[in-house]
Amino acid sequence: MPTKRNYKTSGQRSNTRNSTKSFGGTRAGSTSTLKTWQPSSTYAPTKFSTHRKQVVAKIASFRTINQQIGGAGKVTAFSPSNANKWINLVNSGNAVYKFNGMQANRYFGKLFSHPINAVSPSIALKTLQKQFGTGIKAVTRGKGNNWLIAASTNVSASPFRNYNFG
Repeated sequence: MPTKRNYKTSGQRSNTRNSTKSFGGTRAGSTSTLKTWQPSSTYAPTKFSTHRKQVVAKIASFRTINQQIGGAGKVTAFSPSNANKWINLVNSGNAVYKFNGMQANRYFGKLFSHPINAVSPSIALKTLQKQFGTGIKAVTRGKGNNWLIAASTNVSASPFRNYNFG
């Protein structure tokens, strides 16, 4: 009758014929129980409302940029370097808001009521920074008589606070 001899070093297989293959610090033939992971605490979905808002704003901002650089035909509103700038603004924690000409006129004043080519983005940026503070990071023209405004999420003025990212 063969005998079981278990002589092994940590990390090596046992050299006996009838032993169970084992590695590490367990003994041949020993059993261990697996414990399943249990969460230590649970949270109500309402605890994540600010997190959801941040995620939705970031996704919508990327979609807005994608609408400007995508589609059929040539892109005139954005250059590749401008697209990189706006993507970096979103990655830095800013949100991109899109307003059409009528909304921009109503929220930001008569400057935006002129034809879109009459107002440069740098003048629009300076005007909005005077009105809303340095939380306004960038302004540019978009497709279809739209204005794109990159602003930090702590700008709490009316058109930004009530904006629906959808």
